Amino acid sequence: MPATFRQILDSRIITFLVGNHVDGKSSEFRVHEEAIAQLSQTLRAIVNKDFVNDPEVWSDVSKGTFEQLAQFAYTGDYTVPKPLRRRAVVDVQEAVENEPSSGTLNGYQAAEEADKPLADNAPAEEAPAEEAPPDDDLDGWGNPIFGKKVKKEKKKGQLWAYHAMPSFEGVSYPAPIPEPTRFAALSYPLLAPRDNHKDGSEPSAKFKPEGDYSVVLLSHAKLWALADIHDIGALKALALYKLHKTLCVFRINEGNAGDLIHLIRYAYSDYTGGQDDGGQVDDTLKGLVAQYMASNSPALSHDRKFMGLLREGGLFVEDFLRLVMQRTQ
Repeated sequence: MPATFRQILDSRIITFLVGNHVDGKSSEFRVHEEAIAQLSQTLRAIVNKDFVNDPEVWSDVSKGTFEQLAQFAYTGDYTVPKPLRRRAVVDVQEAVENEPSSGTLNGYQAAEEADKPLADNAPAEEAPAEEAPPDDDLDGWGNPIFGKKVKKEKKKGQLWAYHAMPSFEGVSYPAPIPEPTRFAALSYPLLAPRDNHKDGSEPSAKFKPEGDYSVVLLSHAKLWALADIHDIGALKALALYKLHKTLCVFRINEGNAGDLIHLIRYAYSDYTGGQDDGGQVDDTLKGLVAQYMASNSPALSHDRKFMGLLREGGLFVEDFLRLVMQRTQ
């Protein structure tokens, strides 16, 4: 059962020195004892000793891999690194992307100008002024002569005289009483994400052709191997899940087969495939890598480096050829 957050915070601080053999220098990390001990019985036995003057040294574990392990210990997940950029490919691609196309204008998409709506303050049509009575019907002062009828032009369709309505401008009215809002309908939006690392923890569903995926693929493989050594089943499953998701979006081209070769060499190295409690070797990482290579054998067969790897022989070549033959049967 995972430790509670209170149990983790109440535990002592222990020190790890990692990366001396793989990074060229040691990196020091201080973590809560219970955060690491809760991961497995193997790690609990390691951290239960006195760490005051004797830090735990993991020289073959890189700084990046230990950071992912510590993040998993505290949060249950780990951040996926971003693929590096191959400079030679990016320069050509950026030149093409920055060239304006026929459908753009100064880098912005051209669009036809829509008809403008009428302004709200457009002047209204003036009402026709009433005709003044003829001069013959007026006296010298401009008043109608008594006894003379002033002819009024009848307006068609007018059945009664028009009387101006009184103006209500300036009259205030009480605001309508709003309907009561249901308590469940109240909204309190968040100002920050609940998990600051959530977006970076899921493998990207979009493949970047110009990216170097060696670091991404190896990060999952190395974390799986570390979890395999220390019997962290949940982390092994998570690392394998993320490696599979990354390979599912990976597209082989003439410049990135080397990324897969790095993964093959590590998966079939001495760092992976430790024995479980029953003395059986866990080959799930090797199996995943071999399955991917076999399913993409037509594309890989055109790569000179991959064919050179096959000529070296070894366990990977045996697994690869067996799976390829199974697909052809």
